[in-house]
Amino acid sequence: MAKSVATRVPPHDLECENALLGSVLLKNKVLDDVESMVSSSDFYQRANQRIWEAFIGMRRDLPGTTIDIISLPKYIQEKGFLEDCGGVAYIAKLTSQVPVYENASYYASIVRNLSIKRQLLNLSVEIGESVFDETQDVKHAIDRLDSKLTELSTNTDWGAYKESRGILTDAINQIVTERPKKGHVGISSGFKQLDYKLGGGFKNTDLIIIGARPSVGKTALALSIADNMAFNRSEPVKVGFFSLEMSGQTLLERLIAREAMVDATAMASGQITEEMRESILKTADRMYDLASNLLIQDTPNISLAEIKAQSRRMVRKEGVKIIFIDYIGLIEPDGDSSKKRFELMAEVSRSLKGLARELKIPIVCLSQVNRDAAKDRAPMLSDLRESGAIEQDADVVILLDDASKRLDENNKIAQYEEDDTDLGDEAEAKSSESKKNNRTIKIIIAKQRNGSTGAFHLLFRSNFVSFNEIEKTRTTGF
Repeated sequence: MAKSVATRVPPHDLECENALLGSVLLKNKVLDDVESMVSSSDFYQRANQRIWEAFIGMRRDLPGTTIDIISLPKYIQEKGFLEDCGGVAYIAKLTSQVPVYENASYYASIVRNLSIKRQLLNLSVEIGESVFDETQDVKHAIDRLDSKLTELSTNTDWGAYKESRGILTDAINQIVTERPKKGHVGISSGFKQLDYKLGGGFKNTDLIIIGARPSVGKTALALSIADNMAFNRSEPVKVGFFSLEMSGQTLLERLIAREAMVDATAMASGQITEEMRESILKTADRMYDLASNLLIQDTPNISLAEIKAQSRRMVRKEGVKIIFIDYIGLIEPDGDSSKKRFELMAEVSRSLKGLARELKIPIVCLSQVNRDAAKDRAPMLSDLRESGAIEQDADVVILLDDASKRLDENNKIAQYEEDDTDLGDEAEAKSSESKKNNRTIKIIIAKQRNGSTGAFHLLFRSNFVSFNEIEKTRTTGF
């Protein structure tokens, strides 16, 4: 029978640890090569941890001084932890345990990998202990452990500087081959003007906020972008969509209406013609092959911890490249519920930005705009609800302005509040309906941390719940 974890010695290799330390004592330049590969906590033996700390401390405090079996013990003695390092005899013995100091990087890689195994072992023990801790909220425990596991999985390698010659080759390949082929440097939104304004699409690690007043089209824009990504046959992108306001089925109905160009209201009420039915079935058949590219989580008022945990699984297991959240105000914050609302929202926005950096993907989050602040003008950054935190954490803020949805002096929507169309005049009725269903929406890039701000327009076809690019017609001059 296999031994239990508690009775087994954690993975380590003292010979490699001693050989690495001895290599530095024999040839100080070795430290330049391996300093970024390991830290003191990667050593299993306490004495070796302290000696490594002394290497780093001596380089910092006594620049230019050679680190050897004479200078190092003196430095450690002055600092008062020579006994922790095993004494002078132990340090002197390290140089005799070096097979070849040129292999220092190899020794360092072994020390680092065994350290990661011990961290995994500690994490497994922590998981076991959390199961019996009745004071812990299970979702928070899963989030914390999942975060540690993700951190370990991304830290199995280390970054090091490179000669620009090698980087130059990669850069040239991107410039002259990859980018011209893709037409963008980030994840394309499917809207040329938006990609252009963002310098090539949505960038990894960015937190993108889409804000607007109620009923202007935040969800429709997010869905249109997600549709352009997930159901793009030439270059599909795996998308994760957290819908906290509507069900997954409703989302898919909206996408079908957009793809099939079928009136969403007629679809929802069951008033579909045979022609519409045929179009819907053909569209569903076309979408089915790519449907696995869109992952939907539609739990209402889902907690921040659960969003983070499921996002990690989406990226790690499903290969998701971008995540949408509709919307930030419905996320259940973690922690002390007695805190003020703006403090809780600050924690949410900060956590979402941290999650984007952790997962190295863009996160697009929808946000409400204060109704009163933007009732008679285009929205601004300061109009975002809980704007201080959201504005600060976001890399990109996109605001939607629908002039027809602005409020009048009575705080009512001026246009379409009452329908005075003479239904007896069929042409006039159709014209009015067309204006109502096809509106030009101003898309404002109000903030872009690594680019410029600006604005452009998209066509919102409300009956299809779809944003589309405006087709420019050539004028003849007549």
